[in-house]
Amino acid sequence: MNYFNQGFRSVLPIISGIIPFGAVMGSAFSEAQLSFFQALLMNTTVYAGAAQLATVELMKMNAAVFVVLATGLIINMRFLLYSAAMSPYLKDASPLIKFLCAFTLTDQSYAAMTANQDKFHTNTEATHFYLGTAACMMLTWHASVMAGFIFGNFAPASLNLDFAIPLSFVALLVPTMKRRGHQVVAIFSALASLVFYGLPLRTGLIVTSLLSTGLSWMIIQMRRKT
Repeated sequence: MNYFNQGFRSVLPIISGIIPFGAVMGSAFSEAQLSFFQALLMNTTVYAGAAQLATVELMKMNAAVFVVLATGLIINMRFLLYSAAMSPYLKDASPLIKFLCAFTLTDQSYAAMTANQDKFHTNTEATHFYLGTAACMMLTWHASVMAGFIFGNFAPASLNLDFAIPLSFVALLVPTMKRRGHQVVAIFSALASLVFYGLPLRTGLIVTSLLSTGLSWMIIQMRRKT
C-alpha cells in the first residue's frame, strides 16, 4: 500500500480552496511591489499563507515593524501544537525527514494527517502519508501563488474569491469542533475579533489570539480538575 500516494490524494478535495487563496497571496505580493525574487523567497521561507497575507497587508499599511513580526509569530504559534502532535510519528526518523516534515507543515497537511491517523500501523506509514500531503500542498501552493503574482488575481473580481481564504480555514475548523470547549473558543474568538477590530496599529488580531489562547488554557485546566 503506497501511503505517499494516499497522502497526496487526500489533499486533492481541498485544492479548490487552496488555488484561489494562493492567487490572492500572489496578487498581494505584486500589489506590495515586491519583486518576483522577493515574493518567491518569502513564499518559500515563510510558507504559511495566513501569516504571509497578514504581514504583507500590514507592510502595505506601513505598520510598525514589531507589529508585523509579532502578528506573523502569533498567527504561526499554532504550528507549535501541530508539531507536538506530529512528534510521536517522527521519533525514529532521520534528521532530514524531521526537517522536511517540520518545514512543510501546514494546516491542510495536518488536518489530512489527523483525519486518517487510524489507518497507520507504523510510524513509517504515517510519515510517508504526511510527506504525500506535503508534496501536494507545496506543488499547488507555489504554482497558484506564482500565477497570482504574474497574472494578478486572475479570477473576475465579481466572484469575490478573497472569501476563499477564510472559507478554506473554516472547512478545516468545523470538523474538529466536536467538543463543547472547542465550540466555546471558536465563538469567543469570532466575537473578540469583532470587538477588537478597530484597535490601533492593527493589533486586534494579536489581542484576540492571546485572549483565545488564554481561554483555551483555562478550559484545559478546568477539565483536568474534573
